[in-house]
Amino acid sequence: MGGISVVVKAARQVTPAIRELVLVSAAGEALPPWEPGAHIEIDVALPDGTVEPRAYSLLGGTEKEDDPADIYRIAVERKIESRGGSHYLCDKVAVGDTLSLSPPKNEFQLHYHPADRVLVAGGIGVAPIFAMVRVLVRRGIPFQLHYAGPDPAEMAYRAELEALAGASAHFHFEGGQVDLAPVFEALGYPAEVYLCGQRPLTQSLSALALDNGLSRMQIMQQCFDPPPPPVPSDNIGFEVELRQSGMTVHVPPETSILETLISEGYHAQFYCGRGECGFCPLPVLEADGPIVHRDHYLKPEEREEQMCICVSRLKSGSKIVLDA
Repeated sequence: MGGISVVVKAARQVTPAIRELVLVSAAGEALPPWEPGAHIEIDVALPDGTVEPRAYSLLGGTEKEDDPADIYRIAVERKIESRGGSHYLCDKVAVGDTLSLSPPKNEFQLHYHPADRVLVAGGIGVAPIFAMVRVLVRRGIPFQLHYAGPDPAEMAYRAELEALAGASAHFHFEGGQVDLAPVFEALGYPAEVYLCGQRPLTQSLSALALDNGLSRMQIMQQCFDPPPPPVPSDNIGFEVELRQSGMTVHVPPETSILETLISEGYHAQFYCGRGECGFCPLPVLEADGPIVHRDHYLKPEEREEQMCICVSRLKSGSKIVLDA
């Protein structure tokens, strides 16, 4: 558990789902120093009364200025599918409340040596990338930024990044379907890629970077998504046919349709990977068994003809045909 006491100095909604918290040292002293990519762990109260740590990347300041030494700034995404940590920080915590946190840790270290440098953010993964952009701009170090999201209104710090990075910033409004193959293919040597976002995004882009000649040592990535839940014991394997694409794949019990399609090279639309955003649903043409719907997006009547391929699957049977 954390040992540093801070007070919530300010809070604001950056997007409908993301809340920014400005935390100031309760002792009025400088907080431990950190570098871009670092995160802190905050003790959050869960609905069952337990207290557990949750990790949040440090932002470092605003578009125009750094935060003072006694302040940490974080961004918290309120997730529908959550054990309660994000709900606590987004809905319960108010200005003036005291929180306990750990000293910063950095498992996503930014390097400053000359290199072809690409930063990629998806969703709340923009937090450490924002900190990196701020420092790279201040030091005059070239980079490319690629930021993916469903639409401008839901992309935190988009305007600030556009102002900071100028022509180096590229915004993608297709959710998780971001084709960076030309970007990775054009990288010189040395090159570095920094990825932060939802697990499906980081996994697919990491594989793409490897396919374009980068080594694992050149790919830095971070994902604070909770680990995948245990595979339900009643999960079965089945075949998925994409009628338009002429593609058929086998989906094993421990893997989602989305993950299987991405691993097979299909450019599926997705964003959250949790059945919340509505980016990945595909029309169902045929199914030789019932579908178990595990999403939080489709209405009951929509589930008669569609499914969210990130979380839903056949409950029984052997094959499903999708209109894709």
